[in-house]
Amino acid sequence: MAGPYPALEIQSRWPDRLAYGVLAALALIAALTFRAYGLGWDDYTHAQYGDLLLSLYASGFHDTRALSFVNLYLYGGGFDMAAALLAKVLPFDLFETRRLFGAAVGIAGLAITWRIGRRIGGPLAGLLALVLLAACPLYYGHMFMNPKDAPFAVAMALFLLGLVRLLDQYPKPCPTTLFTIGLGFGLAIGSRIMAGFCDRTARRSPNSGCSSRTCAAHAHSERYPRLLGNGADLAVGSGEPAQSGRSHRNLLAFLRKALEGAIQRAAA
Repeated sequence: MAGPYPALEIQSRWPDRLAYGVLAALALIAALTFRAYGLGWDDYTHAQYGDLLLSLYASGFHDTRALSFVNLYLYGGGFDMAAALLAKVLPFDLFETRRLFGAAVGIAGLAITWRIGRRIGGPLAGLLALVLLAACPLYYGHMFMNPKDAPFAVAMALFLLGLVRLLDQYPKPCPTTLFTIGLGFGLAIGSRIMAGFCDRTARRSPNSGCSSRTCAAHAHSERYPRLLGNGADLAVGSGEPAQSGRSHRNLLAFLRKALEGAIQRAAA
């Protein structure tokens, strides 16, 4: 049965259909071309790291070579371990499997980006976000070759989608939203160290007296003053690392309280 505004429903339907078509076309292109990609400069190292991680779990944590392998133990090895496991199942060689798995993760990131844009700005905004990211050579190329940054970007996009859903459904988010947040956060840690959440040292902007992160926080504080605190906490113009770190802590404290409150209300 048609709704009260059938023209609007039709208008919002074609961007979604086109988005599905774009995702299907990208998946087909990736399936036809993933074998045409060569080796990255650290492909052998990451492939060996994936095998060591499998050995770590298969040995009941007795084989600890992965915990001191080069410097990769400082990163998350989720992608490398999953690729090593898939290589034992799929009928491709190890590096072809890594290319195919990377393409699958990258396309998942495109779909997640589409859902974020659609949820915030509507079907047309979601379609534009999808097309623009798919047309970015840096993203499309790295999703085949980069075992750290590309999976990390996808995981962070999933985490962001969960946060968008959380703010939309607050104070009673559905279990799917909570699962999305937890999954995105866990995959991000498993893909790469989340320095963006832990770094308290602001990078100074060469053209201003404040750091780029502090200025961005100030711009958001004008719209969401209760989120980040007052202007004194943001220390715009002072460039003091300690005061800039305080604004980061305000944001983290808000997110922590929002998540704790949402979980408590969902469990009640």
